[in-house]
Amino acid sequence: MEAIYYSPMLLGVCLLLAVAICSTALWYVSRPYAGPVFWMAGSWTLIAGIVLFFGFIATGSPVLNVLGNAGQLTGEALFLIGIFHFMGRPLPWWTVPASVGVMVAFNVHYWVDDGNSDFLMGVYSTIAGLLPLQAIWLLFKSREDPATRPAQLLVGVSLLIYSGVVLLRGFHGYSDWLQDEPYVLPLNSYSYLLPYNFGIPALVMGFVGVTLMTMQRILAVGRTHQLRAEHLATRDDLTNLLNRRAFRTVAERDLARALRQGHSLCLAMIDLDHFKRLNDNHGHSFGDRALRHVADVWQRQLRETDVLARYGGEEFVLLLPDTSPQEARVLLDRARLAVTGTALHVDKQPVKVTFSAGITEARPGDTIDLLLSRADEALYRAKDAGRDRVEVFAPAS
Repeated sequence: MEAIYYSPMLLGVCLLLAVAICSTALWYVSRPYAGPVFWMAGSWTLIAGIVLFFGFIATGSPVLNVLGNAGQLTGEALFLIGIFHFMGRPLPWWTVPASVGVMVAFNVHYWVDDGNSDFLMGVYSTIAGLLPLQAIWLLFKSREDPATRPAQLLVGVSLLIYSGVVLLRGFHGYSDWLQDEPYVLPLNSYSYLLPYNFGIPALVMGFVGVTLMTMQRILAVGRTHQLRAEHLATRDDLTNLLNRRAFRTVAERDLARALRQGHSLCLAMIDLDHFKRLNDNHGHSFGDRALRHVADVWQRQLRETDVLARYGGEEFVLLLPDTSPQEARVLLDRARLAVTGTALHVDKQPVKVTFSAGITEARPGDTIDLLLSRADEALYRAKDAGRDRVEVFAPAS
């Protein structure tokens, strides 16, 4: 046991134990995300295999030797399967029975026929070094998840280092076997301790990488949910325009900026003509089509700085920064002609949809409510004047 204490094997096992504990915590906090459960199971299985192998070193038991090697390879295979699970790929379950089966066969042969330990170490190292190649290839070539791409590369590089170290260990084992080198205890073997000195640190770095992958996935999904929630809170379901509440937030900000900087700003209230008649004659589904159609046409006519919202029912509101009343009227008339120039059809019959609009310009001391009130007054003047027209607010004579 004193030899183990002064060997890098003990440090390696302690590092792997820390990884196992952290992977358990990662699994617990990241449920139900795919991957961490395999990393946890793989870490603990790998440690169990190493402990069994320590038992073999202490007792010389062939059974502990076979079980220790099988456990270590099973743990490594499970860890790698977790990468496939995390990335949504078919799980290569076959790697567990294939790698363990081959190792057990050579391990039993070693004890039954008094085989060479260096050759056995070469076989183990070859299997362990080839196991990560599938995962390495997947990590380097996959570009489907940009949010976790940096961490994927870190894991790929870590596994590549680990694979290279273990294969180098196997090369030394085969070389010693071919040269018929005398047997050296694992605690004193350069080849055997090579993975403990360099391979296990690479595995630890790989675990840091899979932890980052998991955290990046959680953050990305969280941002998506937040954006989805914000969209639902600020958008009208039917037209996908801003709703009344979101419009007021944006409009108050733009109005304050325009008044502070002395820039012009106009607000327009827009209402579909005879909307109740359209619903009564053609059904509410046609009314919804008309609202979406008008919203789509307007969005194609507007500038990036313009703010269009559905204010309620068939009523819309439009904020036009840096726009004079004359410019606003030209823009609204252009949109009006675009709407009337594109008829909707019911049973192959064209149905004309029109709108009326009222415009007002912001003045010093104005609030959004004052602008809405004046624009609404101009809108009703447009309706009183025959509809399908645009009016600019002017004080009543």
